[in-house]
Amino acid sequence: MTLATSAAPRTPTLTLFCGLPGAGKTTLARRLEAAGVGVRIATDEWQAAIGIPHADADFHEALQVVLYRHALTLLRAGVDVVLEDGLWTAAERQQKFADARACGARIRFHVFDVDHDTLWERLRHRNADAAPGSAPLTEDDLRWAEGVFEPLTATELALVDEYVRHTGGTGPADGAPRSPR
Repeated sequence: MTLATSAAPRTPTLTLFCGLPGAGKTTLARRLEAAGVGVRIATDEWQAAIGIPHADADFHEALQVVLYRHALTLLRAGVDVVLEDGLWTAAERQQKFADARACGARIRFHVFDVDHDTLWERLRHRNADAAPGSAPLTEDDLRWAEGVFEPLTATELALVDEYVRHTGGTGPADGAPRSPR
């Protein structure tokens, strides 16, 4: 039996996010998924769907590794992926960029620069709504995350194919896509 070959393989795109809790990552990722931009992978939602409390950090990290491996498998198969992680550290970002390139993927990067007061206001509303898949966060949790977060550098932006900077607007992107190349 001979399998028919299709046209030349297409270059998949890995859409990534860099931002703190409440910045708008999930809102944008859902919009992108609905628009057909790629398969969205969101560890928080998977964890909630299988009934494991968000506070179980060990499970969260283990699940995140498994889902990330799946994302890379999808990319190698030519499928676009929207990976909904915050990528708070330079090391995380570097690894994601390197893995995407190893899979032959383009990188579209959404960077969220949102001030503390706006983040906290959004988190307060999210906590009150108690939407499935969202974990309640305190202002101390937000301050902790801000302390862990490593600001993005121009060198990092030069490693991606396209990026959009979001500054807290309510639209799907309050900045125009830019190519650092």
